[in-house]
Amino acid sequence: MDRCPHRLPGFKTTFVGVGVLHVLLGTSILTRGVRESLAQFAVPEVALNSPHYADAIFWVYSHQIVIGLALILLGVYARGARFKLAASRLFSVAHAYYTWLDFRASDSIVGTGLYHGRASLVPAFIALVFTLAFLHLSFCSHTRQQDRDFARQD
Repeated sequence: MDRCPHRLPGFKTTFVGVGVLHVLLGTSILTRGVRESLAQFAVPEVALNSPHYADAIFWVYSHQIVIGLALILLGVYARGARFKLAASRLFSVAHAYYTWLDFRASDSIVGTGLYHGRASLVPAFIALVFTLAFLHLSFCSHTRQQDRDFARQD
């Protein structure tokens, strides 16, 4: 599963790359500060000044960093095509859900406008790229053949 018959990245590159980006994005928001980072999305002052909102957002971005570190570890240490396929599919589903959450809250035709402005689409498109990267690992023709080979072995 490490190499597909095309030029798209394989398991290790995808998991480590997405993991590093998760860590960098989460760290950047926490380093700049929750209030400053979310001001660009026209979050109402009452929410930005709420310690409950700040705590929840701090938790979200701390969690993003932990997910990134887990992805990096999986990318570096995962062995066995069957495990890699299962991990790829798990993260495909998880990131598809994150993508839906980001688009749902965006200021777009499919969103609620909870967060305002074009900047609200940036997290949604980043999540979409991550989802597509994991979907590639989960369903490229090379991976499907390995999945059929596993089924015959069981």
